[in-house]
Amino acid sequence: MSQATPAGPAPHMSALPSGDSSAPPALSVALCGNPNTGKTTLYNRLTGANAAVGNYPGITVESKRGSHRGPSRLWQVQDLPGCYSLVAHSPEEEIAHHALVGQYGPRPSVAVVVVDACNLARNLLLVLQVAELGLPVVVALNLMDTARASGWHIDVVGLESTLGCRVMPIVARSGEGLTDLRQAVEAVADRPELGQVAPTNWSLEVQTALEAARAVDPQLISASDGEIAWWLAADPALTDALMPGLGARLHAALPRDPAPGRDVRRRLVNERFARIDALVAGCVRRDAQHRRSTSDRVDDVLLHPLLGVVLFCLAMALLFQAVFAWATPMADAVNAAMGAVATVVGDHLPAGLLREVVVDGLLAGVGGTLVFLPQILVLFLGIALLEDSGYLARAAFLVDRLMAKAGLPGKAFVPLLSSYACAVPGILAARTIGDPRDRLLTILIAPLMSCSARLPVYTLVTAAVFAHVPKIGGVIAVGGLIVTAMYLLGFVLALLVALVLRRTVLPGAGAPLVLELPPYRWPRPANLARVLWERGRLFVTQTGATIVALSVVLWALMSFPRSDLDDVARHAAMVGVAQADQEGAIAARQSQVRLEHSIAGRMGKALEPAIAPLGFDWRIGIGLIGSLAAREVLVPVMAQVYGKGSRADVDDAFAADVGQAMTKSGGLTPLKGISLMVFFAIAMQCLSTLATMRRETGSWRWPLFALGYLNGLAWLASFGVFQLGRAWGYT
Repeated sequence: MSQATPAGPAPHMSALPSGDSSAPPALSVALCGNPNTGKTTLYNRLTGANAAVGNYPGITVESKRGSHRGPSRLWQVQDLPGCYSLVAHSPEEEIAHHALVGQYGPRPSVAVVVVDACNLARNLLLVLQVAELGLPVVVALNLMDTARASGWHIDVVGLESTLGCRVMPIVARSGEGLTDLRQAVEAVADRPELGQVAPTNWSLEVQTALEAARAVDPQLISASDGEIAWWLAADPALTDALMPGLGARLHAALPRDPAPGRDVRRRLVNERFARIDALVAGCVRRDAQHRRSTSDRVDDVLLHPLLGVVLFCLAMALLFQAVFAWATPMADAVNAAMGAVATVVGDHLPAGLLREVVVDGLLAGVGGTLVFLPQILVLFLGIALLEDSGYLARAAFLVDRLMAKAGLPGKAFVPLLSSYACAVPGILAARTIGDPRDRLLTILIAPLMSCSARLPVYTLVTAAVFAHVPKIGGVIAVGGLIVTAMYLLGFVLALLVALVLRRTVLPGAGAPLVLELPPYRWPRPANLARVLWERGRLFVTQTGATIVALSVVLWALMSFPRSDLDDVARHAAMVGVAQADQEGAIAARQSQVRLEHSIAGRMGKALEPAIAPLGFDWRIGIGLIGSLAAREVLVPVMAQVYGKGSRADVDDAFAADVGQAMTKSGGLTPLKGISLMVFFAIAMQCLSTLATMRRETGSWRWPLFALGYLNGLAWLASFGVFQLGRAWGYT
């Protein structure tokens, strides 16, 4: 499923010198580093790009490229996925390795390895491995402010002298040290010897193994010791994929001891870390009074097995309360503005088909998009705050205990969390999961997370049915609690489905979570603004375009074929409709007849027998048909179904207007509303998600499986809610 594996064998590493004459005139710079070292923050500083920045591993799934004007020339900067090593046991390691050796294009002129100044011992392993590929290296010693605050003292000059390459202390978040870093990169590009890390002094046993390995293949004869070390340490399956049969030949050529291949790999790792330990011991010391940081003391509370879980649930509940309550005034303002626009446009267009298309089709779709933008922005703001502060990494550890019991891999937390915004990036983030079964399992349950597209449906129901219910304690909105319950429902069902799939079609056990806990940091307003702008822009331009287009299509389906309504007017007069009310009554009746006889009405009536046990009538059936392409389309469709005769009062919230119209006609009651929310919380109603599943799994087998089990489960859950509610006397 990984998109990183190349179609053909990797070129011989020594055959691609950094000074290749075919390289572009711009300076090619690769940024690499462990997860959570600030690599992408540095990339954004250099390029001004909007790449995602987060406090947990896996957020940079694919490499990103951007340009930067250096001190004397243009740079082409590539941001590689965060990884702990280059032995390619996971997709992100595979992508990083292939980019550094030139698999995706010319090799970079300089590799900037971003290192966490507070965790040198772990980070320097990647520095050694990058240098072993023969690349000039500049070490960006990031997070120096945090290191100083934590009592770390680093002898930068001594570190640079011992390693043999340039080491530049920086603070990527504030820009400290970036001028010196930029100058160092260009100096190394002009004089590559300044970036050559001193080679590791391998033991006699390792040197013997390297020489034996070098002789097994003509392409390896001229390779350096570092390159041979990579081939010996790499995953055997990847070795054979890049150079068929090499894994077996290497195994046969190694010295005969109890476990030849594994023993050599262990020695390679141990000898690298022995070098790193000696280097750190000579260049790094820490003040005794800083042995226990403030982050450690806060973690005692937030990671407590009981109190930590309670605080996590409270944080999630507060987030959804904010989405439900705080965004309402902004939604009201947007709705009022769109209503005013519709009124002005309607007054200036002649009555007829054109005005109906523009007002009831196009503008209704635009309004149905923009009115939910405030809720979506509040949701993304909350997630970004938790992300930037460093709390999400702690939440991953808390949730991992529960996920492991369901057989989910620890790394599934990030994709599932991303799916609360949208299942598409969540599914793409599953590439960071190395095991194919674990990755597939995560993809199959990702759509159960309540994405932002479901939020308009939740808002419609809660605003119409529960808005007037008194707040609990005068503070907590009942609607917010119900929305929180829907989000919790999706997560609990995801765990149950994962447990079932683990015991049936995808047997196995999830890999443990290996995750670094970053220090707590104040969220940066610039980063929050960038996230909100990017998310809002994507919602309006991509999701909004879909909603508007489908709204126009559904308007046509609900308006054609045109019916002869003269008999309606005659019937209204015969039954004695008062003259003052006759025009409005006839218009409402005409709208109802037109809808019932339209193409969409006939489709809804055909679907009604299947959805009636859920409490839905044929009009909601029209919405369900439209929402197959995108869930959020339900609200503008319902607005057209229930408001074709006249537009609702623009002073009220858009969703409340639609929901109240449904309530007055009997189409929506508290029980029917909860049944509808449960259905939408589970059902697969997103063509983009299905297409992404198809791309990531390589076939239609698993997307169709997900479509079947999710929609079947949604029908059963909604059926159970409605029928049990009726049996207990609810309506």
